[in-house]
Amino acid sequence: MRSWLSYAVRRSEREARDVVLRRGLSDRNTIRADVALRFLQGEGIEIGALDFPLRLPRGARVRYVDYVDEAGLREAHSGTLRAGRPLVAPDVVDDGARLGSFTDASLDFVVANHMLEHVEDPIAALEHQLRVLRRHGVLYLTLPDARDSFDAERERTTIEHLLRDHVEGPEISRREHYEECAYFIEGHRDEILERRVQEMEAEHLHPHFHVWEPITFATLLAALDLPFSLELIQSGVGEFVTVLRRQ
Repeated sequence: MRSWLSYAVRRSEREARDVVLRRGLSDRNTIRADVALRFLQGEGIEIGALDFPLRLPRGARVRYVDYVDEAGLREAHSGTLRAGRPLVAPDVVDDGARLGSFTDASLDFVVANHMLEHVEDPIAALEHQLRVLRRHGVLYLTLPDARDSFDAERERTTIEHLLRDHVEGPEISRREHYEECAYFIEGHRDEILERRVQEMEAEHLHPHFHVWEPITFATLLAALDLPFSLELIQSGVGEFVTVLRRQ
């Protein structure tokens, strides 16, 4: 009886999703939730949810991870938090690129939405996010699609660049990234650009260090010798969703 009820609930969720999609309301949240319904189950974590946590399928259990506590998040993101939307208080304070609080093969899923582009060494972050997954566990990522973002004029991050940062240390590219952001995104030039770069260095800011679109990110994944299979890359609204399954 329980299995039949579970099937009926899941079918009703899929039918409701399909109605929304047919009505043309394929907004960012709908697409994210659709992929989550297909791939996420069990016990997992979401990194950096802030005020836009992923809507999970019924029965999935999640803990929220961020780099500082709730008070710290409110202070750090006071200018960007959406009015009227509640902030998700972290259950675990940890570096989402390292996940030192979590043992190997301890989770069924890891969600990291709009996080990897802010990480200086994405290869190391992927290694750790896969490390904490059980066999067949799922790493669920969304990344901004550079074609539809303020990064559109920036050069797409190459595999060679990422491998160099991973091997030699990301600090060798940090200033270059700050200069790109100050020039292409903020529009600064000459002395003002240099002053802005110095400010970013002093404040240890984490802007979009890396820039991808679906095909360039897929090319990166294909070049990595990591224990996953690529299950999905799906374009969304100004972003793309990627699902990796731990082997």
